[in-house]
Amino acid sequence: MRVVVRGLIDGQWKDVIAEDGWITDVGEAGMGQLTGARLIDTAGRLLPGFVDVHVHGGGGADVMDASMDAFEQIAMTHARHGTTSLLLTTVAASREATLATLSAWRKPGKWRGADVLGFHLEGPFIHPERRGAHPAEYVRTPSQEELRAYAGAGAVRILTLAPELPSADETIQAAHELGIVVSLGHSAATYGEAMRAFDLGAKCATHLFNAMDGLHHRRPGLAAAALDRADAMVELILDGVHVHPALARLAMRIKGRHGVMLVTDAVSVVDMPEGRYWFAGGEVVYEDGAVRRPDGTLAGSALTMERAVQVGLAHGVFLPSDVPYVAAANAARLLGERRGRIERGYRADLVALSAEGAVTHTIVGGRLVHCA
Repeated sequence: MRVVVRGLIDGQWKDVIAEDGWITDVGEAGMGQLTGARLIDTAGRLLPGFVDVHVHGGGGADVMDASMDAFEQIAMTHARHGTTSLLLTTVAASREATLATLSAWRKPGKWRGADVLGFHLEGPFIHPERRGAHPAEYVRTPSQEELRAYAGAGAVRILTLAPELPSADETIQAAHELGIVVSLGHSAATYGEAMRAFDLGAKCATHLFNAMDGLHHRRPGLAAAALDRADAMVELILDGVHVHPALARLAMRIKGRHGVMLVTDAVSVVDMPEGRYWFAGGEVVYEDGAVRRPDGTLAGSALTMERAVQVGLAHGVFLPSDVPYVAAANAARLLGERRGRIERGYRADLVALSAEGAVTHTIVGGRLVHCA
């Protein structure tokens, strides 16, 4: 099926022509290309569809619900906010619960939301003192055998791991063999321990500045290592709560447009009313735009990629020209996916924004899945 998507690209009106979900041309569609094609005229700014590698839930559904219905509800919710690809993200849980979640995913027939590219295991191999909202009883030391069991049960794409824990080195090496990206996070690692993990093949840092030591002039830790390491990418949660704009601007200035990935760390409360919910084995309170445990500990977010882009632009963290990279291309590159660019041979994943920056259209593989 041929689809022609019309919108502003780099300040010029252009057509993106797609066949069977893949971009075949970008320019001005001729009559031959329009014949028999579906025309989607967005009248807005066209960007690559957003890629979010850290999503726990949305629309009232949680990844750990371990059902295709929950996964689709999450995918539909985030697609309304411009996300065209995402990783379903687990929390520290029992081995049985994690295996059940991974095994619940199966290739769907019809699908109504963002593409699911696999899973991000955020835990259980994290430091107990940097666990955040993860349940203490399910935090444990890294295990090659356990990781291999998870990889056999589902498409594990990213593993968050604390590199200072026993057996972390061997688990990083096993992840590399399995084709799993290692991200360092929920960690009390020193600068040296983090750098060693990057040397062993770790590629990024999970939600930079959160659940790790902050910047200290005599005791640099994981955050400093991730910023200092030129080949490491960093996740940023730009909801106005997790990271102060000054630190976000600093990270962007150091890492550049190719080194930052916007993520949401979103939980089930996205597009839901404020109130009390359940996440990671305990109650959370969604109030004033933040999600916290009753003791005040942050527990994920209510963020969408649409909002993250708006916050980043409003606070001068990045420029409009940086958005295609920090919201799409970098994450796709990390995963080795041909997504995140509006170019021939890439997946026809697109988002259209109004002049005010609101998502008006979301197109996944040439399919219109959301129209405001």
